[in-house]
Amino acid sequence: MTVESEVLAAEQSRREALIADDMAAFALLISDDVTHVHTTGIVQGKGALLGHAGTFLRFIDIERHDLKVRAIDENHAIMTGGMTNTVARRGHEERVEVQAFVTQVWELHEGRWQIVNFHATRLPPPTGE
Repeated sequence: MTVESEVLAAEQSRREALIADDMAAFALLISDDVTHVHTTGIVQGKGALLGHAGTFLRFIDIERHDLKVRAIDENHAIMTGGMTNTVARRGHEERVEVQAFVTQVWELHEGRWQIVNFHATRLPPPTGE
């Protein structure tokens, strides 16, 4: 496998873990010293991120598109591309769709690809043009 295919597979696992509400699987995909920047501008480390994903939000769907992976070396890669999250606050039925552009830095650590930096920027709603 190439670095690109391995990182794309790890990203697929991240999406599946969040949608399945499997915080243990999600935790394995993020580094202990991760910096995660949400579309709202909130910056969280691993503990806060796991709490946010596991107790505040429920992920209904996560779509990725136009993904590009740039291998820096055999242990590091940068992934960029669009993301559409469909989420709901836990205990509420109202769904919200958030479109963003995401930059992720992945590192191969002890045989496992992990995110060391995740930065999402909310995109404006489509104008219909």
